[in-house]
Amino acid sequence: MATKAKKKVRKKKNSLLMIAVSFAIFLILSVIGGYFALLYAGDRMIAENEQKLKDLKAEPTVIYDKNGEEMTSLIREKNRHYKPINEMPKVLIDAFLTVEDQRFYEHKGIDMIRIGGAIVNDIKKGSLAEGGSTITQQLARTVFLTMDQTFWRKTKEMSIAIGLERRYSKDQILEMYLNRVYLGEGEFGVEDAANFYLGKSVSDPKFNAADAATLAAIPKSPTYYSPFNYPDRAKERRDTILRLMMEEGILTQDQKEQAQAQPLPTEPTETAGASLKKGYRAFFDQMVDEAEARYGVTEEELYRGGWEVYTTFDPKIQDAMVDQYANAKNFPKDGAKRGVESAMIVVDAKNGGIAGMVGGRNYAAKGFNYATDMQRQPGSSFKPLAVYAPAIDYDSRWESNSSLSNKKQSFNGYEPRNYNNKYSETVSMNRALIDSLNVPAVWLLNEIGVSTGIDYLKKFGIELAPEDRNLAIALGGLSKGTSPLKMAQAYTAFVNGGVMSEAHSISKITNKSVGVERVYEVKQTEVLKPQSAWEVHSMLERAVQEGTGKAARISGRHVAGKTGTTQSIVGGSDVNKDAWFVGYTPEYVGAVWMGFDPEDKQHLMRQGSSLTAQMFSKVLAEGLKGVKSTDFVKPGGVQEEQKQEETQPPLQLAADMTLDNGKLKAVLSWIGGAPEYTYDVYRVLPNGERQLIASGMKETVFVDVLDTTTPYKYVVVPRNADGEEEAPSNVAEISTTQLENLLNAGEDAGNYEGDNSVPSEEGNGNSEEDQPSDNGNGNGENSGQGGNPSNGQGQGNPGNQGNPSNPVDPSLPPPDIANPGAGQSTTPSQGIELPPPPPDQDSQNPGVNGTNG
Repeated sequence: MATKAKKKVRKKKNSLLMIAVSFAIFLILSVIGGYFALLYAGDRMIAENEQKLKDLKAEPTVIYDKNGEEMTSLIREKNRHYKPINEMPKVLIDAFLTVEDQRFYEHKGIDMIRIGGAIVNDIKKGSLAEGGSTITQQLARTVFLTMDQTFWRKTKEMSIAIGLERRYSKDQILEMYLNRVYLGEGEFGVEDAANFYLGKSVSDPKFNAADAATLAAIPKSPTYYSPFNYPDRAKERRDTILRLMMEEGILTQDQKEQAQAQPLPTEPTETAGASLKKGYRAFFDQMVDEAEARYGVTEEELYRGGWEVYTTFDPKIQDAMVDQYANAKNFPKDGAKRGVESAMIVVDAKNGGIAGMVGGRNYAAKGFNYATDMQRQPGSSFKPLAVYAPAIDYDSRWESNSSLSNKKQSFNGYEPRNYNNKYSETVSMNRALIDSLNVPAVWLLNEIGVSTGIDYLKKFGIELAPEDRNLAIALGGLSKGTSPLKMAQAYTAFVNGGVMSEAHSISKITNKSVGVERVYEVKQTEVLKPQSAWEVHSMLERAVQEGTGKAARISGRHVAGKTGTTQSIVGGSDVNKDAWFVGYTPEYVGAVWMGFDPEDKQHLMRQGSSLTAQMFSKVLAEGLKGVKSTDFVKPGGVQEEQKQEETQPPLQLAADMTLDNGKLKAVLSWIGGAPEYTYDVYRVLPNGERQLIASGMKETVFVDVLDTTTPYKYVVVPRNADGEEEAPSNVAEISTTQLENLLNAGEDAGNYEGDNSVPSEEGNGNSEEDQPSDNGNGNGENSGQGGNPSNGQGQGNPGNQGNPSNPVDPSLPPPDIANPGAGQSTTPSQGIELPPPPPDQDSQNPGVNGTNG
């Protein structure tokens, strides 16, 4: 029995052994078969496409505008220079091998040691930072494959690399690689790149180790390591390569140090890749970034050719921007060393397609784009998004003719001020938005709750920091700010019946040779109910017709929109840090921003949102020439409610004194009149008599040049279309203290560049109205604690911190200041309801720093 059992065990062991041996043989055969399959597949792909290795020409990538017309093509007109390897200096070859593939002459196309090291490093870093691709694999990918990061693409790459190693010598492979490697700005191959970046051939006797390392630094990320766009990054990587070359024994210590001391090139010596019209570069760069981020098509692939990119670009709009931005008269006065910066973006009102953009007055290729990358406080242009739209949409109690509190008041220590320091018991929501009053906006946000406003802002695509959970957001007082792109995108909801359209620049991208066609899927978000969107839109249209946005009007076209300014944290109450206008026609939504970056005592902006509104008007008027004028379309199902007729309130007049070229000037501005009004301006003499100094004016700003230091008072009398007098404005008075300060300070006290032909929303010389707070304590429902301007804790842009040594005349109307450059909380609430903090002990000093909203 025991013998029989032993035989059964032995037989079972033999069976298991046979199975194991069979499985091992199967694995070996599978590996061998797979290897030969890889070889076969690689050889076949090389054989079918071998001409690609010999032919450097390719079909250009063509970029089309929204009308299907060619905008530009992405292939160099000149023939690329193919450089034989025996004409390349050894230091250039060594630099590329050092950083790209140190074991190039040892492996057979795939470096398993390098791949293993890359995997280990990825595990340590918790990322996929290491690639592990050899130069042979990179050549295989760039010549034969697309750039998609998939398993099968990587498998094909490896099979082609093995095939290339079997078919060509190492020097042949290296030569092909160095003539095809992408080095940014449409430059392929080391010879063309050397001429573009360095102004010399690689065969030039002066070509040195620093030059070689500069070129070798680029392929890892051609934009990120561009010596023109990001010199600090490029130098750091170049110097690292030089250090590695020294460690490999290629350079001595002295040679490395000499090379590292050599400066980088600072500008191209010839025209780069795409031939673009002047002013088109910001849109082009946005399009290239979007192609990779959304569709996985890299800049390198685009420049290699064969793609057709259909964009949302409108050349008429862009050309209008270029024309207007070239005119210095459209901007405030330059500072001592630089001019005011500005950005503008225009998107299709219906689908969010970007029609054009200006990334800055001196935008450099792939540089900082103020239209998309900037974060600045939006001021009162934020009110429709943060307060009025949420209130109307969230709670049926509120509509455009609802009465809001306009009393001067404190919200747990936060005391917003109206720009003209004028108040009343109540005001309609319509009038509050039209005249851009601050107190009603803050009061209404407090009524609906800060969290409600924040929830709607998220729907509008604007994310706030935790410290922004306070009432200052009603006036655009944000800790980080936002961009023209985000603002324009958000405002599309008011044109589209409450549906916001995502901004985008590409509608379709195709490559017939590789069988790729990717079409943009319109991304729209329902933010508001149609009735709510139309109600806010109606108020925004009136804001342009008769309120602070008058300068945005376009003859013969319907326009709606909202101005916004923020107060300087360096200058006095007559200086603005940011000026905005966000508005739209039935065709396009546009956002314009102006401001110094950074702001300092030598760079102060004394004009405001009238200029941004004018820029919008000029660009859209020019860009829409030939386009039939249409009216805004009411969303289906929206009913016009029967509302009590709103009475026209008296004009609100503000006066400010300036000193310009030794002459005293009284700057008068008023809001509140009807579109058909004309205005008569009077001095009120000390004896109470009125002296007419201007009549029949259509504008809403007037500069009275004085030949005496008499502190006049002023009043403005409107006349209706029949010439009949309407209720006069308040009597505005220039303070004697302000006059004395100007006389003592001399011309440095301020040069107002007012233009009597420009409608203004400016009440105190400040371009508008709306400072998030005057003490920084934006505490409403669940709000965080605002910053204290007296303690210097506010945060703004670099160089824009509060300046407690910059006093403000206490006799001036107190500006509505938020936190310095922000209006954010110095004690982040982290989303938790906080009890109100004690009132700011220094709240009676309103003019140290802050924003106008």
